[in-house]
Amino acid sequence: MRRLLTLGFLATVSLASALFAKTPPETPRFAHEHSDLKADPAARFGKLPNGLHYVVLANHEPKERASLRLVVLAGSFHETDDQQGLAHFLEHMAFNGSIHYPPGTIVEYFQRMGMSFGGDTNAYTSFDHTAYMLELPDTKTETLAEGIKVFSDYASGLLLLEPELNKERGIILSEKRARDSVEFRQLVAELKFVIGDTLLPKRMPIGIESVIEKAARDRFVDFYDTWYRPSRMAIVAVGDFDPAAIGKQITDNFSSFTARGPARPSPEIGNTYAFNGVRTLYHHEPEAGATTVAIQTASPIPPEADTAATRIARLPRDLAVAILNRRLDILVKEEGAPFTRGQAAVNDAFDLFRNALIELTCKPAQWSDALAVADQELRRALEHGFQPAELAEARANFLNGLEQAALTASTRRSDQLASELISALTQDEVFTTPADDLALLKPALEKITVEQCAAALRAAFSAPGRFVSVMGNAKIEPAATAASSTSPDAQILAAYESSRAKPVTAPTTIADAAFAYTDFGPAGKVTSRQHVDDLDVDLVTFANDVRLNLKKTAFEAGKIRVSVRIGAGRLTEPKTQPGLAYFTDKVFTAGGLGKHSVDDLERILAGKTVGLDFRIAGDAFQFTTLTNRDDLLLQLQLLAAYLTDAGWRPESIRVAHKNFEQLYTRLAHIPDGPLQLEVPRLLASGDPRFGLPSKEQLLARTLDEARAWATPQLTTGPIEIAIVGDLDPDATLAAVAQTFGALPARQPKPAYEAERQAAFPEPFAKDFTVTSEIPKGYVALYWPTTDSRDIRTVRRLSVLSEVFSDRLRVKIREELGDAYSPQTSSGPSDTYRNYGLMTALIAVDPAKAKIVTDATLEIATDLATNGVNEDELERAKKPILTSLREAGRNNQYWLFSVLGSAQEQPQRLDWRRSIDTDFAAITKTEIDALAKQYLPAARAFRVTSLPVKP
Repeated sequence: MRRLLTLGFLATVSLASALFAKTPPETPRFAHEHSDLKADPAARFGKLPNGLHYVVLANHEPKERASLRLVVLAGSFHETDDQQGLAHFLEHMAFNGSIHYPPGTIVEYFQRMGMSFGGDTNAYTSFDHTAYMLELPDTKTETLAEGIKVFSDYASGLLLLEPELNKERGIILSEKRARDSVEFRQLVAELKFVIGDTLLPKRMPIGIESVIEKAARDRFVDFYDTWYRPSRMAIVAVGDFDPAAIGKQITDNFSSFTARGPARPSPEIGNTYAFNGVRTLYHHEPEAGATTVAIQTASPIPPEADTAATRIARLPRDLAVAILNRRLDILVKEEGAPFTRGQAAVNDAFDLFRNALIELTCKPAQWSDALAVADQELRRALEHGFQPAELAEARANFLNGLEQAALTASTRRSDQLASELISALTQDEVFTTPADDLALLKPALEKITVEQCAAALRAAFSAPGRFVSVMGNAKIEPAATAASSTSPDAQILAAYESSRAKPVTAPTTIADAAFAYTDFGPAGKVTSRQHVDDLDVDLVTFANDVRLNLKKTAFEAGKIRVSVRIGAGRLTEPKTQPGLAYFTDKVFTAGGLGKHSVDDLERILAGKTVGLDFRIAGDAFQFTTLTNRDDLLLQLQLLAAYLTDAGWRPESIRVAHKNFEQLYTRLAHIPDGPLQLEVPRLLASGDPRFGLPSKEQLLARTLDEARAWATPQLTTGPIEIAIVGDLDPDATLAAVAQTFGALPARQPKPAYEAERQAAFPEPFAKDFTVTSEIPKGYVALYWPTTDSRDIRTVRRLSVLSEVFSDRLRVKIREELGDAYSPQTSSGPSDTYRNYGLMTALIAVDPAKAKIVTDATLEIATDLATNGVNEDELERAKKPILTSLREAGRNNQYWLFSVLGSAQEQPQRLDWRRSIDTDFAAITKTEIDALAKQYLPAARAFRVTSLPVKP
């Protein structure tokens, strides 16, 4: 419902979900104690005498694992002026020395337990709280006790040693640099514009450089002792354990915890206030990929408890916003539409603000036209309301979401539930069950009228004042006349008032339609069905040579995952038409079907759990979807319709061209732009199938070219389907027989040996530059490896990559402080013979690029010369073994890693059989041999991409 801005996604969230303004809560509280809503009875809520709250919830997915969270109701709002950034800095210091974990030991300790740094051990800082997260590798008593002890140290045992503080400063500055972006800068400008009288834009969690660089230890101690007190803390424990036992561990470890310093009242965050008229903002970011125009309000609202009545009262507004967003989705596809995407949103934030907005993205020259569309579509909804057909669609989708949540609740993951409990604690919401949500909201949904929706939208936008903004790469020059000069803000106001002067008419009536693709001919005959006993998998072949791989599981209640692979994909892209695969990827499904546009399909399929995720992979056209038993046949009918009657409608290319323009404009100004545009092709000796095409090449591609290339593969190419999940095998087989089994015969897949050839050039060193004010660069190093056919080598390369990555963490992050998150990855190709890469990718201070490059090469050289040590090998293997235990109970793993192409590549079944024992058996001798073979410095490709100021 209401989201928190955290440091991890500040750069991508809109103001609609970013508004805060009130005094932050002094202590956690359980909202169900003050509401008529009933909390999930499986959750055990408790409070210790010292004020610490806790919630314990037994949950069985994933098996034998637990998600622990420590929540501190203190974030950047609680900082003084000379502490800006210390809430987040303190979060880092939890990993840099405490009573039971000396500096430099806790990450390695977690790794030896089977936990990965960043994946299983992490934290985040928000404006009003900080959360520490542990994903324990098992639920043994001693493991749970260790997790609770770690939290006890975080809460009251941090050492905050001066040398460790000084060492971490560079890492924090590296993180600040890594998160700096055009989007972040626009967000800050928007916050200042709309809620500049509040503390929010003055307390971005990352902080300010002067404090990060120079804050003395006493400022850290002051923040820690003041705000890290039991009355401001809560522990969340969700997992496959005995809740009484974990509750006792929490009590035993935290009952004696007392505050170390005097309490301090929470700061006043500020207020918004109503005003009349229009306020404008012009914020120019020349490096942005596009321009964003917005019309919004921010008005004060009284505090509101989370009750049955308030949840029901929000429904008409939520439906109204959904309808308005659908209108924007339809409008963007029309010829001449002056925008590329749009959204409307209404959010009540922290019981004090209501933010309502409509926001469109456009080309810079079209800002005034896009602003007019935003104004007129908003007024069209406010003045003329909605149609019953629109409400029926929105209601069906909303209700389906509630029903699916209830259907799938029994196998929700523990980490998901832990996040929901944090949200409930920090946002004063009741942690209800999906079944109770459905029982409460379904009857109310069925009674809502279009008049109620229109009234709710009018109430949401009822504030008398409007904030109108134009942000991004639009260059609005002052318009000079003989008598005066008109500023950009004046031009924005004039464009808005000009649009406001134009009357709007009611939308056209929507016609009903029925799905037209239910008959593909006589159901196909099964010619072969083999049950693989040890893997509990069915391998099926139909008379038309369509292949089907089935696995029934209980890992995700009510969910069925589907993969369909057709033809040979990017492998066969014509060399004379560079970019055709990427172009086709972006326009194919957007073209709809011969009898239904995409907008028709959304309306026809409303309320159904069907999807359409399409991509052109290296060696196949691939659909992946998520559905359920009731909608599986409809899902397969939709997929088969795209193979037999794709629409190739012109609106698909209209939208695609606008997005292409924005993509390439953005890539020209971000340091990893060349790493996407040019480097992949250079590493493949200029093969046009690698990386992105040039902008000119992409814009030259046509629907006729895409149709001519794709249609033969879609109509006659080989098909392999994998279906995994909570399915009925016989009903699933029958549904496939009625759809894909009924299609014309498929041709076998050729070997494509010539097309599978790819070659590395001689190693090179290349320096790229991008025009940017943002002081962030990239260092990328690549070592050629091999393809994925030898699975033993692939697995050992992945372990070598983990060791390499950990050494980068120690040297470049911890010792030098020159990068926030240096990473390596091993990427053996599934498509091209003898082709693969070991990649090190590091965001850097441009001035430190050479230092980081040299340090990375030095680490690789040492691995190649001296190999790994036994301790780091075990620390690399154990988190992998932990993840493998979970992978066997993961439908997506079975779908993509095992069954997606199990008949084309039957060795994948053996790979599944051997994966656990083979990883466990990996030795130092094997890793040393691969490092010696692949990581010598002479084999490395060296790339830097650095900014130059305009």
